[in-house]
Amino acid sequence: MFHDGSERLNARRARRWRPLIAAVAIGAFTASVVSCSDREETGVPDVAALAGPLADQELVWEACDFSSDGPPIPGADTANVKCATVKVPRDWLDPDPEVTWDVRISQARNIDPSDPGYHTTVIAHPGGPYASGLSYSTAVQMYTPELRSTTNYVSFDQRGLGQSSHAECKYEYDPAGGPSAAAKAIGEACSKDADVATMTTEQAAYDMDFIRHLLGLDKVTYMGYSYGTWLGAWYGSLFSDNIERMVLDSATDSTQKSIQTLYNAAHEGRDRQFRLHMMNWISRNDEVFGLGTDPEAVWKRYFAATSTPEKSLAAQYAWNAVNGPAAFSNPIGYRAAGSLVAGIIAEGEAPSKPVVPAESAARVVDQTELTDEQRAAAHKRLALLAAPHKSKPGEPIRGKYDYVIEFTACTDGQWTQGLDYWEDFHKRTAPLAPLSEQFGLLVTPTCAFWPTESKMPTQDDSFPETIVLQSELDSMTPFEQGWAAGTGLPNTSLIAVDNESVHGVFPYGTEEVDRPVIDFLLGGDRPAQTIVAAGKPLPLEQSTYESWTPLDENAEHGTEAPLFTDPTIPAETGVVREPRS
Repeated sequence: MFHDGSERLNARRARRWRPLIAAVAIGAFTASVVSCSDREETGVPDVAALAGPLADQELVWEACDFSSDGPPIPGADTANVKCATVKVPRDWLDPDPEVTWDVRISQARNIDPSDPGYHTTVIAHPGGPYASGLSYSTAVQMYTPELRSTTNYVSFDQRGLGQSSHAECKYEYDPAGGPSAAAKAIGEACSKDADVATMTTEQAAYDMDFIRHLLGLDKVTYMGYSYGTWLGAWYGSLFSDNIERMVLDSATDSTQKSIQTLYNAAHEGRDRQFRLHMMNWISRNDEVFGLGTDPEAVWKRYFAATSTPEKSLAAQYAWNAVNGPAAFSNPIGYRAAGSLVAGIIAEGEAPSKPVVPAESAARVVDQTELTDEQRAAAHKRLALLAAPHKSKPGEPIRGKYDYVIEFTACTDGQWTQGLDYWEDFHKRTAPLAPLSEQFGLLVTPTCAFWPTESKMPTQDDSFPETIVLQSELDSMTPFEQGWAAGTGLPNTSLIAVDNESVHGVFPYGTEEVDRPVIDFLLGGDRPAQTIVAAGKPLPLEQSTYESWTPLDENAEHGTEAPLFTDPTIPAETGVVREPRS
């Protein structure tokens, strides 16, 4: 997934608080003609020709070490999984077989591709890009048991992450330069770093196709989640001849040339879920949280209780300490989030006294519904978040930056440059996204100081057959993003899940959502229609309720998102709609 922007909170203080030889070009594919902008003239790049002698390397399969990068998800089978290291050109657009990166891959192997029963190999990407994806082959294998006997699964640590090669850039700034000084210094320094310049989605797409080549496969299937849908759009645009089909889950609007549109939309998307989905749910469960049955009143109480800078910072600390923003990715976390909201309101409404944000946040943590282990971890995170930044007056701050999610975001298409646009954007956005503002997310991005000539390739009729899945109240890739991809990409169908907020839909656990995807991956046709599927009940509930307004046959809302809705209205049953005109 694209890392939730809330996880960048205090990143420069405490890093992330939870859980980015000459050119060997044979034939027509020289370094000057393989860039995405020239695809129309050159066709599909030949990675074997570009890689030269690297194309003949033998993969050495060995036991995987997941200990340092996160284990496979619970229940995933690792018995058939091996790992290997691939040598790739450091820069596919100017390849030199003597200048390389390592890309670590895993394969869950079930069948030899020469076997008549072999169906496909799925290359999978979990999103981010902020953490290891090495074990994700085991997750997708578990998600698709009907494919397993005929299918192999591959995942990898994207360049810059996990056990693959890393890049970093050095920066320096004067803290007296204002709140954007760090972002400006990082953007200006990193945008000039030659190694960082290869940490792009375009380069990762070439890496994936080179993995396909080294596995001896003519074609592969691709499954990507969140950021993986952006990577999938690059891959499908550049290497369409080598892809059988794709599933893009919780999608970015990859019809755009820059990822800036996603980041701009995510603020309001986060607050929309908070107002329409979480507030409705909290008010329906008044017997648990005791905040009343009117979602608008609960929302107003929350922001009244956090209205001073000190109380707002205490709330920010509390959310981050307990990893509360994770609930915006999966409603399984709503119970803890509801308890957190109640604790923040209680703390903010307590008799007036001087507020020390860290101490106030600690009291909220102690009131939040957590296990003893979670509470102890929360207090450790809180201490890190609230630790004062140490710098001497007049002394510049120096550092190293290796945040791959920003490396890719900033190099995958030009962002609006400079301060003026962003100051105006944040001023306009704050009233629409007060929770995002409280989380400290309305800050000038590093990408505002990172010039690039890169842009998303244009998709044409050769784009692979694709299904996009999107939940209606997704906060990380808001609904408009997934809808634009599902209805705007060529050869693509959309499955929209009404009244659902999960980020990463498949497997969803209902036939209405999962069956079309499984049938498609088994080789069947993609749905000829937009599917509007029913969302599942939220925790503590047996029924699904309408959180926005019903989706029509085109998976569209008849009106803009209301500020609040009646939390007691039952949801309509999802149905397969008529084909789009």
